[in-house]
Amino acid sequence: MSAGDELSGIRIADSKLARDAAQFVRGPEGDFLFQHSTRVYWAALAGDRRGLTFDPELLYVAAMFHDFGLTAVYGESHLRYEVDGANAARDFLRSHGIPEADSERVWLAIALHTTNGISAHLFPLAALVAEGANMDLVGAG
Repeated sequence: MSAGDELSGIRIADSKLARDAAQFVRGPEGDFLFQHSTRVYWAALAGDRRGLTFDPELLYVAAMFHDFGLTAVYGESHLRYEVDGANAARDFLRSHGIPEADSERVWLAIALHTTNGISAHLFPLAALVAEGANMDLVGAG
């Protein structure tokens, strides 16, 4: 699945940014991790169900990059994989002219997505990335 496709009734953002994000991560992530990253976008269902205000395009980019630090690209990194993925997403967003405040929100959402008990108390994007990862990994939500 990629930009423009529908996932459980939620249309994945069909924009140049979303298409570029999917294309950027697809090769390095491989099929297994790419499919997981795509399913993290299911969090949009939870966001809609709870009436949260979030940017679906930024949620899609965050979902695509949330585990990017696990790829071979970062095999020599000494940073946490969440930080590597967050840095890659921020660089990607900056290269596409996305405002710095949005890039930083995506960075935080990715960097903290595995830190239980924190993301849910931040802004909706952070809460949804963590929730989407848990939805796919353990069926939570």
